[in-house]
Amino acid sequence: MGTETKIKICGIKDLPTIKVCRDLKVDYIGLNLSPNSPRSISEDLIPELLQDRNSPGFPQVVFLFYDNSPIDIQKIVLKYKPDLIQLVEGDPKPIADVWNHHSKLGNLLPSFRIQERIEDETYLLPHLPFVILDSFKKDFGGGTGHTFPWEYVENIKRPFLLAGGLTPENVQQALSQLNPFGIDVASGVETDGKKDPNKIKALVKNVRGT
Repeated sequence: MGTETKIKICGIKDLPTIKVCRDLKVDYIGLNLSPNSPRSISEDLIPELLQDRNSPGFPQVVFLFYDNSPIDIQKIVLKYKPDLIQLVEGDPKPIADVWNHHSKLGNLLPSFRIQERIEDETYLLPHLPFVILDSFKKDFGGGTGHTFPWEYVENIKRPFLLAGGLTPENVQQALSQLNPFGIDVASGVETDGKKDPNKIKALVKNVRGT
């Protein structure tokens, strides 16, 4: 826990939530472009959500893709230029070329869905600054609302964002047990399927102690 712990709020669909994240100095905001996610937004909404992107203190922008066509991914990335491109290992679409391209560019934020203890972390793309370690649910690229056994990744040395079922109530336990580079939260700061500003504030307070 502490002010250095990075916070990513993913699956944002409205401007008021972005303002809350900005005011709280959240590090990353995630826009979900996956066609099969309840948090998916249409491409048409991107300009509205990012209208203040160039203003001071605006969080870094992450686009999440899962089950998108490689052509659509590249088209959207080239047009809107997110800071990071979040792709999911095991994506059902043939995205290997897109994955490798952005891996080489260094703006890939790969998400690995954990199903067993990681004994060898060399496959976690050590040349990239950090990765996401998330829970697994078939046909979902993230935002499952479920944790995975944290002991599966307790020996990981490289920086990662912990994802999967984190809430304001359990985040301190997660940070104490794993001391990750940061956290990635979607459903854990929602009420009735919508981002809840009070839960976002509680999460940030419990992470940073302020």
